[in-house]
Amino acid sequence: FSMPEVCPSCGHPVTRDADGEGAAYRCENPACPAQRSRALIHFASKDAMDIDGLGPQIVDLLIGEGLVSDAADLYTLRPDAIAGLARMGEKSAANLVAAIDRSRAAGLGRLLFALGIRQVGAVAGEALAAHFGTMDACLAATAEDFSTVPDIGTVTAENLAAFFARADVRQL
Repeated sequence: FSMPEVCPSCGHPVTRDADGEGAAYRCENPACPAQRSRALIHFASKDAMDIDGLGPQIVDLLIGEGLVSDAADLYTLRPDAIAGLARMGEKSAANLVAAIDRSRAAGLGRLLFALGIRQVGAVAGEALAAHFGTMDACLAATAEDFSTVPDIGTVTAENLAAFFARADVRQL
């Protein structure tokens, strides 16, 4: 078996983990439909933003219909815009929008975990939230700043700095 050189979903070249020792190959294209779908599924998961009713099928439906492309788009959904979609009625649409609205209170730690930053799990998300306090502070932090957080190592600090430096993340 040989690993594919391009992503089967978007055709973008895949890359191997930077250390060269890991087995993971990844599509780094933030516009990749498969990456967007997985990112939104993770964002909505119970340990992240806990958006009840936003599972893989609904995520793929919303992406396919052009209603969402990133997590920010979830917060602009209106029940009337999704009520007519397959598997959706007025009640389901209202419940989904209400669950999305409830997730606004999840807190910074859960949001940092939900964003899918490499090597940032729920515990690290909470540690970062306790240390920085606001998303603006995270956006302004450097790798050196991130490395001062307990249990955040050099590699994770570099991943955080690179993540928050991306234009698409800053827009999000």
